[in-house]
This record gives sequence, structure tokens and C-alpha cells, in this order.
Amino acid sequence: MIDGLVFPDTKVALLELIDGATHMDETVRAVTWLQAGDYGAPAGPYPVAHIQGRPGGTTGFVDRVDRRLIEVYAPGELALDVLESIVASICGTGIETPSGYLDKIEVDENPEDVPYQSDTLNKAAATVLVTTRPIN
Repeated sequence: MIDGLVFPDTKVALLELIDGATHMDETVRAVTWLQAGDYGAPAGPYPVAHIQGRPGGTTGFVDRVDRRLIEVYAPGELALDVLESIVASICGTGIETPSGYLDKIEVDENPEDVPYQSDTLNKAAATVLVTTRPIN
């Protein structure tokens, strides 16, 4: 019999930390799958934080590091401002979530405006590294 290590789902853990939180006086809706609205744009209400996996990360003897991309869609400069606030609030050590314990969340790529073709929405993106230990 082969025993495998089971780690917390860091995408869901980030969703739990971000969804419903208030940043820049706005309640952020976090999703792992974007729903399309008019003309294929992400459906509101805005701001919307889209959490995804990224290639990379490592698995060591004791822990695992997942790379996660956080993209925020919102009107104007609000996208970057909200993402800066999100990153500042989630980064740290010893973080408890319903999905499991996270040893550390740290920034890998700083929040930045990224090109997005829309007259009404902007997009900002950042990558975080999430360190966890096995739960079994």
C-alpha cells in the first residue's frame, strides 16, 4: 500500500480568506471560476477576485509551496487598490482557514495593473506563494 500526503487546498483557503472581505470600502466577491456577463466580461458585482493556480511551486520533505494567481476586476484604479489591500491582509504566517492551516502566505509577484480590453473594467494581478504541511 502506498501512503500519499494530503495537503490543504490552497485555492479554496484563499477563497475563504478573500470572499466577503471589505477592501477600499468595497465588499470583494472571490471566485475560482469566472462567470461571464455581457460581451464575455466577468460578471459583477465588482470588485471580483479570481483565484487560480500557477505553474511552479515545490514539494519538500515536510511542506509544500503552491503558487496562486489573484486577479481583481473592477472599474478604474479600484482594481489595483483592492488587490494591494487584499495582498496586505492575507500575507503572513500561521493562518487558520476552514480548509486547513497555512504556514505562510508571501508575495511572489507584486500587484500590478495588467492589460485588459474593456472600456469599463481594469484588471490587476499578483502571485502569492502559499506554504502548507500535510493534513494526514
